[in-house]
Amino acid sequence: MIAILPRRLAAAVLFLTVLSLPWGSAVFAQAMQLSPAAVRAALIPGGENEIGLQVRLAPGWKFYWRTPGEGGVPAQFDWSGSQNLAGADIAWPAPQRIAVGQADLYGYTDEVVLPIRLKPMEAGQPVSVHLTLEYGVCKDICILRTDRLQHQAGTRPGPADLAQLARWRARVPQPAMAAGLQLMAIKRLPDALVVTLQSGAPFNNPDLFVEAGTENWFGRPEVSFSADRREAKFRLAAAPTESVSQPLRLTLVDQALAAEMVLKP
Repeated sequence: MIAILPRRLAAAVLFLTVLSLPWGSAVFAQAMQLSPAAVRAALIPGGENEIGLQVRLAPGWKFYWRTPGEGGVPAQFDWSGSQNLAGADIAWPAPQRIAVGQADLYGYTDEVVLPIRLKPMEAGQPVSVHLTLEYGVCKDICILRTDRLQHQAGTRPGPADLAQLARWRARVPQPAMAAGLQLMAIKRLPDALVVTLQSGAPFNNPDLFVEAGTENWFGRPEVSFSADRREAKFRLAAAPTESVSQPLRLTLVDQALAAEMVLKP
């Protein structure tokens, strides 16, 4: 078993059943047997030059978002071995905040489909995909897993495939302006980040995910609202805020609404 924790997340505990381990001993098991029914990954066909990565999870299992939260590891995509593939753009549907003890994971339960746009080297020619996917999944323990998935050129999608991809594509955060969101203020404090957003429609129960590279951590937001609930102020514990030199990506999730904006440092 090997430790895979970022240094700022050493206090995350992900093993709820291994009660003899102290808080801060979260580890990933790399060689353990995982039931095929627990997690199933597959590539499903979509429209022209589009596929979906489908991950189905048994009850209790979690698959991570692109930024995994406390104690997680992001998925790694290796496209080598593919034919006529210049690149792949992966779209991430809006995540859930999943509380595990005092830690938060960002990810998905039950099922997720990541829409993927394929960039062919030679336009008009078919693309065959060979994907080596390395990723972590968690239940009572966290498993590092590698799957090798293929999508053959000429595979035609069925109506169910197209409907499923469309449903998950609709959950990908849209630009904030298109969603009627406006940034009113952002303030960095020694131990916190305060973000004020205004919406054309009243907020319901919003959550805000902040990304700024692997060396920066942002906690669960405390939210306060204006009287009409069209303005929300999010205060997130943060460390370290002074050294943020990368763009800030803000992802807001509020029931069916998902939107994001990228702020320059």
